Amino acid sequence: MPQLSPFSYHEVIEASDLPGCPICCWANNSVERQLKGLIFDSVNDVDTRLRIRSSLGFCHEHAWQLPEAGDSAPLGIAFIYRDVINTINNSLAKVNHSHSKSTFLQSKFWSTSDKEPDFKNKSVAKHLTTDIPCPACVRKKEMSDLAVTAVIDTLAEQDEQMIAALKKSDGLCLPHLRQSLDIAPNQFTFDTLIQIHQEKLTALIAELDEFIRKNDYRFQHEGFGDESDSWQRGMTAMVGQKQKFKNR
Repeated sequence: MPQLSPFSYHEVIEASDLPGCPICCWANNSVERQLKGLIFDSVNDVDTRLRIRSSLGFCHEHAWQLPEAGDSAPLGIAFIYRDVINTINNSLAKVNHSHSKSTFLQSKFWSTSDKEPDFKNKSVAKHLTTDIPCPACVRKKEMSDLAVTAVIDTLAEQDEQMIAALKKSDGLCLPHLRQSLDIAPNQFTFDTLIQIHQEKLTALIAELDEFIRKNDYRFQHEGFGDESDSWQRGMTAMVGQKQKFKNR
């Protein structure tokens, strides 16, 4: 086993027992720990609050996961978004002050016969956006990259435990399969990924066919089996695992 990322190696192995893409599972679990840690331990940390203000909070997906972090989530969210909203409000105040000065100059120096310039501030949007990414998205990307590296490095060495873990898992989602194939260091790694996922996708197609068949009124009396959630697994296989908190 490579010494580059032993922690992520074992995490991916363990995540292979869970439903969905093991890389998504590990990255999502890492984000969950991050958000819970923020709510419970770090919401009053000065540096943490500064970083969150800089990113204007979280993206849509991760902002709506904050309430799932636990019973203390509402107060933590209030602290976080009080900061963010105050930042936005201050930006609007600056823009409004600048606009007021421009309007005064317009009335003082432009005659009514002149064509009046457009004093609508075209740069307002830049005060309401940020180049700093969502902290949870950054964490998710970092953890996903670590996990992909762990998979690729160990497959390159023909690690039997990783091969067995991938075979028993639901397989990598399409985005992580693409990423893994793009950086596959040798033919064995490439071929192994292709073979495992062809087998899994073929089996999934069969389950989807069975699910569709049993939705036909002629066969509804048969009832659903393992294929009952194949439509969800089909989406997961193509777009990745949905983030959801455990124990809530």
